[in-house]
Amino acid sequence: MASNHSSSSSSSPNLLTIILDITPSTWGHRNLIRSAKDKAMAAKNKPSAGPATLMDDVLTAILALSVSFSCLNRDNALVIIATTEYEASVIYPRKGGEGSMEDVVMGGSSGECGERVDAGLLHDYVKLGVTELVNRAAERAEKLGQQQQVQDGKEGEGATNGKVLSSTKKGAAIASALSIALCTINRFMVAHHAGVSALADTSLLSQRKDDEGVLALMGGGNGNKNGSSSNQSQSNDSRGVLSSRALIIQASQDRTSDYNALMNCAFAANKSDIVIDGCFIPSGDKNDPKTSPFLEQIVDQTRGVYLSVPSGAAQVGGALSEVLMSVFLPPPSIRSNMNLPKLNNVDFRARCFETGESIDVAQICNQCLSIFKEKPKDNCLTCGAKVKKRSVSSGGSKRMKVQ
Repeated sequence: MASNHSSSSSSSPNLLTIILDITPSTWGHRNLIRSAKDKAMAAKNKPSAGPATLMDDVLTAILALSVSFSCLNRDNALVIIATTEYEASVIYPRKGGEGSMEDVVMGGSSGECGERVDAGLLHDYVKLGVTELVNRAAERAEKLGQQQQVQDGKEGEGATNGKVLSSTKKGAAIASALSIALCTINRFMVAHHAGVSALADTSLLSQRKDDEGVLALMGGGNGNKNGSSSNQSQSNDSRGVLSSRALIIQASQDRTSDYNALMNCAFAANKSDIVIDGCFIPSGDKNDPKTSPFLEQIVDQTRGVYLSVPSGAAQVGGALSEVLMSVFLPPPSIRSNMNLPKLNNVDFRARCFETGESIDVAQICNQCLSIFKEKPKDNCLTCGAKVKKRSVSSGGSKRMKVQ
């Protein structure tokens, strides 16, 4: 028994936080594309060629990846966060009841951080959580649509010209989900390291004594901020420190208004040595995005792995499970020895918060730092601040001023 315990504890436990985009409008559009393609392929006696569907392909792949991750180490911890265009929520572990967040963080009756992943509860909670979020998003979209119709009837058809309907919000709330993920990771780090936050220098963990938990939080230290993620993970393994990483699986287009929040999350993750991996699942339609520039920047900033899943057969028939496990299952500590996808050309240009296109020269709101290709006429489209009219005599500067 002792030898088995030592072998299972030889490597440091890992925390994997999965962020899943389940935006109903995005996956509903893909279901229509899939149905049309399947009919055409069936007429030729050929198997389905995608794109992937949420319930049949993506969730199956997520569950397979999660169970495989839990098998790598008995003390590995798993958190799954789902997000729509309106909200983000933790769907595993589920709040209250068996296998709750408190049990996973504190270890339940064992008192150790990272209670074992229950495959049965994982399957049930993920399916239930996704269903609840999708239903709430659909109800909210319907309610907003009805409110907009009533408003249009009162103000007239021309009153909404040039305005974006509140019920047609595009893109998933990835920034909100990533913020929840970082807070959850910090909660695990505090519980696992006897009160030491993820924001503290991890080099202090191997040096402090049992009664120096508070002092460790106040300590400075000069950690190696330029080290690679694999070196940091190997150092964590040698000290028994919990290694944390996040995986973002996105299918919707980027939400330009969330750019600042996403970059702030990326900087916070990089400072805390949290690796963020990114997986974009394209629909294969020529009018839909083939990649996510925002996700590429986040992954590059945190030294993670990015993959845009090829369209077609790579997304259906269990192939997506193989892709996710081959690329994202290995921990960062061994990735330097593997031939994984690499980001060579990352577009770091800013994007207009109104149109979403990449720009080199922009107008910036000095209140909320939103970026626009053209100067807004009356109010900032993000924070609503009134745009100050410049007199001709002031001349020279083209910066956007608000009151």
